[in-house]
Amino acid sequence: MRYARILACLAVLAILAGCKSGKELTSRQSVPQEVVNNFELLTASYPEWTTFSSKGSATFSFGSGSSLSASTQVRMIRGEALQVSVRVLLGIEVARVYMTADSLFIMDKMQKRYLSESLQSIGNRLSNPISLQTIQDALLGRIFLLKSETNSYTLADFEVVDNGSSRWSLSPRDRDSRFGYRFDLEGTKLLSTVLTSSGGSKAINCSYSQFIKQGQSGNFPTEMKITLKGLSFPIALNLGYDSSSISWNGKLSIEKPDLSRYTRLSATQLLKELSL
Repeated sequence: MRYARILACLAVLAILAGCKSGKELTSRQSVPQEVVNNFELLTASYPEWTTFSSKGSATFSFGSGSSLSASTQVRMIRGEALQVSVRVLLGIEVARVYMTADSLFIMDKMQKRYLSESLQSIGNRLSNPISLQTIQDALLGRIFLLKSETNSYTLADFEVVDNGSSRWSLSPRDRDSRFGYRFDLEGTKLLSTVLTSSGGSKAINCSYSQFIKQGQSGNFPTEMKITLKGLSFPIALNLGYDSSSISWNGKLSIEKPDLSRYTRLSATQLLKELSL
């Protein structure tokens, strides 16, 4: 059961994408120059990349004090493929996420079953395109737009909330009525990405910390904490990169997994099994 819950956590992470405080700056108001400068510095400092890989660790928490720690390996080819391998004691791989430009696969290697879904069908349910590049940017602690298949944007695509003391937030102007999402920042650091249902009963919060220098950026996060609110039991995932193992633009290949001996499981079946 606990490995099935890891599968649920990975499913939520793979499709990652409330009340606001402070002063909202609409299109009729000017955005403070400090915010404009921070936005431009942040987006310009993102390292150019074709491949990324890193070892790391993950801790899955399921409420009632239940948790499971594992080692991870993240491998990405920009715009082509993403693989996240989850291993426990003695390096045994228990789960794997594999994503291409058009499909998502999540494998439970202990029980020989897997989820498979097209990104188009996920996007149709969310009324927003879901792209591999968006998921990759989220894992690298970057700002993204769910309604942009190329994830290109300018400051004009967001509503700005100036909270003072170098704190500010961005919310997309074009969003679905069923949910909203925002990015909370301090200076040029992305502190968190928050997605909430329209009523606020369900939420996903991804907070970033332990920033290091990568390329021109001193704000690359090596720690992420993802928490889910509104489920039948709380779920949290702490994901960390080992900074000494981070590699950019190296020679990297990601092979499609062989699923011939696996049983396909629908997302509905998994959530029913876990009473989510």
